[in-house]
Amino acid sequence: MRYNSGYGLSPNAVKPPWSTITAYDLNAGTIKWQIPAGDDLALAAQGIHNTGARNLRNGIVTTATGLVFMVGGDAKVRTYDEDNGKVVWEHDIAGNSLGCPSMYEVNGRQYLVITVADQASPDAEDVDRTRPLMPRHAKLPSGYVTFALPAGLK
Repeated sequence: MRYNSGYGLSPNAVKPPWSTITAYDLNAGTIKWQIPAGDDLALAAQGIHNTGARNLRNGIVTTATGLVFMVGGDAKVRTYDEDNGKVVWEHDIAGNSLGCPSMYEVNGRQYLVITVADQASPDAEDVDRTRPLMPRHAKLPSGYVTFALPAGLK
């Protein structure tokens, strides 16, 4: 099988996962858990998962209650349990995000907001490689998507 590293095709040179989320135990100096960050869309369409997204440039945000939020470069936003890295929630978004998610609070309710742009995945055929992750016909920006956390959860 051949994998595209994002910098050109290399036969088996760079294998997935291409991106991971890693939690460290800073007291012990060890890795607590590590999981692929999203999926490569082309490989996911072939039934190959847990690859991590290529060219991932997103950040994460955490809450005091132990939730970790990240947009994985595969048009999905996920929430992970900070104790074990298990996905506790995921939602498709209509596009992709290159930014860091943000949290804000209004009247005691916490919200997650992410940017979403009408853009291709990094492995799409029509991507203009001189403008990272943007197809030649891109209509940017598309806007923001906001999710409300359950009441009382922070």
